[in-house]
Amino acid sequence: MNEFFDVTLGEVVDFFNGKAIKPGQDGEYPAYGSNGLIGGAPDWKYENSIIIGRVGAYCGSVAYCKSRFWASDNTIVARPKSGDVGYFYYLLKALELNRYAGGAAQPLVTQTVLKGVPARVPDIPTQRRIASILSAYDDLIENNTRRIAILEEMARRIYEEWFVRFRFPGHEQVKMVESELGLIPEGWKATNIGEVAENHDRKRKPLSKMQREKFKGPYPYYGAAKIFDYVEDYIFDGRFVLMAEDGSVITPDGFPVLQLANGRFWANNHTHILRGTPDASTEFIYLRLSSQKVSGYITGAAQPKITQANMNRIPVCLPPRDLMARFTELVGPKFDLIDCLERKHTNLRATRDLLLPKLISGELDVSTLPEPEEAIAA
Repeated sequence: MNEFFDVTLGEVVDFFNGKAIKPGQDGEYPAYGSNGLIGGAPDWKYENSIIIGRVGAYCGSVAYCKSRFWASDNTIVARPKSGDVGYFYYLLKALELNRYAGGAAQPLVTQTVLKGVPARVPDIPTQRRIASILSAYDDLIENNTRRIAILEEMARRIYEEWFVRFRFPGHEQVKMVESELGLIPEGWKATNIGEVAENHDRKRKPLSKMQREKFKGPYPYYGAAKIFDYVEDYIFDGRFVLMAEDGSVITPDGFPVLQLANGRFWANNHTHILRGTPDASTEFIYLRLSSQKVSGYITGAAQPKITQANMNRIPVCLPPRDLMARFTELVGPKFDLIDCLERKHTNLRATRDLLLPKLISGELDVSTLPEPEEAIAA
């Protein structure tokens, strides 16, 4: 059994305050704020260290950068006095540092508070072993994330080639004609989302946090921008496009906040629920919306909102059914693989999150555990 020692963080970790980033700066080095990576910087100040959110809603959040980076004045940088940096990253995550935040209007953690936080730390070989087990899960999650991004980019490029540049199979034999959307291929239709997508908003049902606590289960509960929880029942079953209705409705690049849900799930009333039709597949609708700038469809200043009526106005250049079927046959398997990878993602995260507190506390003896690759394969 590995031996753990009771310490305070100040005994084993050095802390440094981040430094402000000049407005408009960019560069080759990652720049971190309280909520993680926020851009680039022309210079670096730290390397292979841990970044802790110091102030605001993400106070106590923990990130890790192995390379050289810049940390803003909304962060505290942590580095072990000795030992494995990766292990201390997982230790700080497990400690849930947001519990130590002070301040009412603006949550805040300070170096003084962090130095007094109690922890249990093993010898360095055990630290390395714990870090290797947990990082194996994170590496696989990151690899899956890259694969998902590549698959979606492949589908997006096919969409753009066929439906934006109009270089679809057989386009050479089709003449272009005038429409309210400009020149489009003959036989295509200028229409809108409201005409080509099934809307299932009426089936949505919000659940309060208290209700969800009593309703825990295996099915994802979607909000405007993410999965908020898991509940014991579902409303929807199949592949649907979820488009944020209010709150976080637009990305920094100006596009709608979208989720492509597949399988059984529940959704609240902050996201529109759309599904494909024989005329326009769900995959086509998702890719069409993901290419649409939406600032002109948003109402409300304090609480941005994309109403159902405004969403329905988004224009669509609709191809004939046979071409739509060929497109869906081509991109559908890519989204099927994305679904498979996302399910693996969920399982890997759940396993890692289950192991994290048990490894960090010493409840699990790492000397008895299989190699990370063997454990994940099993």
